[in-house]
Amino acid sequence: MPKKAKPDRKNANPPEPPSERLRWDDLQVVLAIGRAGSLVGAAERLGVNTSTVARRLDALEQALGVHLFDRSPTGIAPTELAEALLPVAETMERTVTEALHLVEGRETEPEGTVRITAPPGLANWFIAPALIRLRARHPKLTIELDASIGYADLTRREADLALRIARPRSGDLLAVRLTEAPSVIVAAPALIERLGGRVDRLDALDWITWGADLTSFPDARWIAANVDAARIVLRTSSMDAQIQAAQSGLGAILVPRPFARWIGLAEVPLARSLDKRLPATPSGALWLVGHRALRDVPRVRAVWDFIVREAETFAD
Repeated sequence: MPKKAKPDRKNANPPEPPSERLRWDDLQVVLAIGRAGSLVGAAERLGVNTSTVARRLDALEQALGVHLFDRSPTGIAPTELAEALLPVAETMERTVTEALHLVEGRETEPEGTVRITAPPGLANWFIAPALIRLRARHPKLTIELDASIGYADLTRREADLALRIARPRSGDLLAVRLTEAPSVIVAAPALIERLGGRVDRLDALDWITWGADLTSFPDARWIAANVDAARIVLRTSSMDAQIQAAQSGLGAILVPRPFARWIGLAEVPLARSLDKRLPATPSGALWLVGHRALRDVPRVRAVWDFIVREAETFAD
């Protein structure tokens, strides 16, 4: 009886083609680690825990049969291959973003999620209180509000819209100036009433200013140069804490004029003699920024237009 042919075990389980072993999700991990320089930072960027990032990296290196990052007790560093992959991953990221823009542009009415990033003071006292009015206009919208000092990268879809104190100078971004005004001295109306008229010297007031880590802020520098340090009763890097303290009557703070209305504080009346001899307070602008490709997506356009209208309400 003739012998049965043995199966060709070599080709029984052919290896996966490269396209099946390297996907965009994998390159996202490589890109996040490369940008953050750590597994912890990469996990924060990806919105997962550190052990998940480590497992995904291990699985990718095993699937590719290559070593991408050198890990040690002091940190993680990309190999030469990972360094070469990073610009490729960035190109893929841009391509995916452009594809999403095309899909999102098919919306016919404002619905879905819009992500807004803003400094904590603006997020808490300008955007958050206005959302009830946005909801009344567009009930199908959901807002994700990131209150942070750090700048989200709009070109990488870390946010859809941003409130910034400086106009961006790079990237395919659009910006509109919402306000431009000097800072003013404000306090609780009850405190101003107790002062009994116009203030003729700054040391008639107790003051609230920024903490040691934010002394470079223009408002903090102005207070340091013009107010007796003995009259400063609170230093804090929390805008919320400053506002709450001022609202309680603890002391005066320096804020952009439109912001005073958002937080319900009143401008302290200054005697003409004091007003004349004081140096000008810092002046600044507030910008609304978005990616050009998202400008006409209905949900983004609706929120953009709403924020512009809200800012106009408080304009001089």
